[in-house]
Amino acid sequence: MRVVERYRLSEGLVVGRKPLPAGDVILSFVGPEGAAQAIARKALRPTGRSGRLSLFHHLKYQVYQKPGNELPTLTQVELVGRLEGLEAPDRFPYASFLAELAFRLASPEVAGRIWPLLTSGLKGIAKHPSPRMALLWAAWRVLKAAGLAPNLSGEGLCLLDGERSERGVYLGPEGLEALAAILQLPGTEAIALLEAGAPLDRLQQALLAHVRYAVGELGSAQLLAPSHGKGSK
Repeated sequence: MRVVERYRLSEGLVVGRKPLPAGDVILSFVGPEGAAQAIARKALRPTGRSGRLSLFHHLKYQVYQKPGNELPTLTQVELVGRLEGLEAPDRFPYASFLAELAFRLASPEVAGRIWPLLTSGLKGIAKHPSPRMALLWAAWRVLKAAGLAPNLSGEGLCLLDGERSERGVYLGPEGLEALAAILQLPGTEAIALLEAGAPLDRLQQALLAHVRYAVGELGSAQLLAPSHGKGSK
């Protein structure tokens, strides 16, 4: 019986690049239909397509899935757009964390909800005077879209293992109010509350702890060192 080799059209943001020998690159995508990976052959060679395959480029692309191969091969690429400014040292750590979080969570069942949050969040990280505020809003909302929002009912001023608690990461009354706003209010209203003096350090510490608990360790979390937080308010 002859096995039919398949081509597939997709759309997404490039959220990861892993160089391989011989100039190939494994690309990670997040799109409206979910997270995906593909191999771009010879993309790092001088005659390759590396410019269009940069991080945070929005692509329409075609892949070829050969039977027996774990990853499909990228065959065609159309550049839809690019998000400028995310490569800046004070913005890249936040963009990387949000992109990796979305990639881990964007199953086909929830990708349609995560996709607009990812794109809106990255635009905010690129343009808002405080990229950390944009990350805090977008990352918590991505978690909510995936069904992983913390439970803020109950007693205590801390967050521990997804629950409000007397122990864990201290948020305090202001932090709990801000987190509830992030999870419930429209983006512009939630950002306005963050701009009014919410405890960003506590919200970021709680975010990192909650992601470790609910999702697992993200490699990009190490980029969110305290020095980045202090420099970006």
